[in-house]
Amino acid sequence: METCFPGPATGHLASIQRKSYDDAVKRLPILNQAAFAACDIDDVEALKRLIDSFDLVIHAAGPFQRKTTCTVLEACIATKTPYMDVCDDSAYAQRARTYSEAARAAGVPAITTAGIYPGTSNVMAAHMISIARREYDAGWKHLGYEAGRGVQPKRVLYSYFTAGSGGAGPTILDTSLLLAGLEVVVYVDGKEVRAPPVSNHRIVDFGKGIGRRSVYLYHLPEVQSTHECLSVPSVSARFGTDPEFWNWAMVAVARLSPKGFLEDRNKSRALSALANPWVRLVDPLVGERVAMKVEVELDDGTTAAGIFAHKKLSITVGVCIAAFARSMLAGGTQPGVWFPEQPEAMADRRRLLELSAEGTMRFELNRPPWALEDDPTQLGMGFYW
Repeated sequence: METCFPGPATGHLASIQRKSYDDAVKRLPILNQAAFAACDIDDVEALKRLIDSFDLVIHAAGPFQRKTTCTVLEACIATKTPYMDVCDDSAYAQRARTYSEAARAAGVPAITTAGIYPGTSNVMAAHMISIARREYDAGWKHLGYEAGRGVQPKRVLYSYFTAGSGGAGPTILDTSLLLAGLEVVVYVDGKEVRAPPVSNHRIVDFGKGIGRRSVYLYHLPEVQSTHECLSVPSVSARFGTDPEFWNWAMVAVARLSPKGFLEDRNKSRALSALANPWVRLVDPLVGERVAMKVEVELDDGTTAAGIFAHKKLSITVGVCIAAFARSMLAGGTQPGVWFPEQPEAMADRRRLLELSAEGTMRFELNRPPWALEDDPTQLGMGFYW
């Protein structure tokens, strides 16, 4: 579904069918203030006619996995309309970036992979890295990468947790299954390394309200963008859910599915439809808490970390998307297609993070990892474990 804003007080929710709009309004009644617009994102000419007078288009018609075109972005560039998407697929994000010169020539600001994760998580990492590198002036204006004279990042670890399906509907199941069929790319000491999907299990302490959770490697776009845009030698991203048997189920699906099965969108959608009733049965029992932990290991031996936790994924996703939208509408994005962590995407990272953190249970940044844990152990003499 695309969200289009023709003015500060009104908007449109666009979808190929009315049912998607009705379902969205049912979940969040305030959306009835936005009008419905019929839209086929594969029809570029129809898209141009629809969005020609809008101030901003938010492309949220996922899953983005296995899509081979960027028609919404093309239409926005043709109509000189600011654009952002909530893409969570590496191939799609890299394809969107190839339109950067065209967007710059047309004077169109655009951001790909905006939202909560990727999106807010990337900006958390970028902000901590820029502080360590001393890339800001006294007014927090980014001076450019060449200005950095501080310590350098060695590794960034992205860890994400969402209870159940997070109230996000069948799309998140479709996305998870498609990701379970994608080989994972991570970076180790500057080199690209391949790993099986849903592998390399790690236990992460997400702090009070969430606790220690299992997370697994997935192929996510912030890994490549962080490596390339922020010059970080080692980067990986992991995700986990609750209850634990859903993680085990994803491991089983990733290992036991016939080769190519999960690469077929129709087959993965059919599997998602089979799993959906069981997921819906469990969701009310586990809620939809969400947490992100971003750890930046520096070459002076220290680690800067950040935590973001909210009681409801369905709410905080919207808040994070709105934070990017508000920043873009305020003129904070330069023409071109950018990843969220690039300074050209967000002129004021602190404001973006402040808006994204609205309503969180906990939001802390640039702290030592032990200070963010659920119950750090004091060893004495000011030392914690």
